[in-house]
Amino acid sequence: MAKYVLAFLLTVISAASASTEVQTAKVIAIKKHAEGRIVSWQGNSPTFDGYPFYDIVLEWKGKNYAVRYESQTGYYPEYWDVGKVIHVQRESGAFRILRGTEAVLVREVNLHDCVQTSIRSPGKLPQVPCD
Repeated sequence: MAKYVLAFLLTVISAASASTEVQTAKVIAIKKHAEGRIVSWQGNSPTFDGYPFYDIVLEWKGKNYAVRYESQTGYYPEYWDVGKVIHVQRESGAFRILRGTEAVLVREVNLHDCVQTSIRSPGKLPQVPCD
């Protein structure tokens, strides 16, 4: 029994230390959603919330991850432009992008989980526009 408890504790400790390890990722692509999310529909025309956000594709450990950066003002750090190598910490379902003492949490997203803005889409609001 003591072996199992020790093995469990070692697993928890190693998992915790892995998530705080600073590593690098490369910014592969950025898609700005300048109008924000769709919050309602007037016929076949979407109404947006006006809060911009960005979908960013990061290459980390040889694999691409899509993450979403929320920006109430539309600000996007040029430090994160396409082709830049940035410092990150991996978390469950998210990354922390680091810059000096600042850390911004960006969560993983599915880039195909969006709706076309030319045709009213049923479903839960708010919705992410594809185009």
